[in-house]
Amino acid sequence: MGKVVLFAVLTMDGCLADSSVEAQKWLTKTDTPDRFGIAELKKTARPLSEYASLTMLVLDKSSSTYLIEANTTTASIINGMARMHLLDEIILCTIPVIAGNGCRLFLGDLPESEWIRDGLKAYKDGSLKAMYRKSDGTSVQKMNASRLKRLFRL
Repeated sequence: MGKVVLFAVLTMDGCLADSSVEAQKWLTKTDTPDRFGIAELKKTARPLSEYASLTMLVLDKSSSTYLIEANTTTASIINGMARMHLLDEIILCTIPVIAGNGCRLFLGDLPESEWIRDGLKAYKDGSLKAMYRKSDGTSVQKMNASRLKRLFRL
């Protein structure tokens, strides 16, 4: 199965940056090109949108890397990916803003999973970038693939 990477810019209280006026103001006044170093990944990864097929991802036999950027329109599909254990890496960028009532990325009732920190970078402007990878990798992916194969008799 291909590798799925989630990239998210969140406020300190876990809200998506695009759902907060204050976060948007902060990003606008401090924004620099390729702030969190994601441009290189965007060049090589295949983008996913809110219309991504979770079945397609499970059945994908390629070694492709897929990238989904978290925002208010992709939050629900990202939660579906988390429920199906399809996320392989998570890049969480936190900005020093509390949104209060913004849209949260991770919703309730997600299955438990363990992640290993792959890197952490603190920026002078107060933002942070933390990279995580799934600790149990392929066993869950193979389990999901076999369930779908039985379901669709593949």
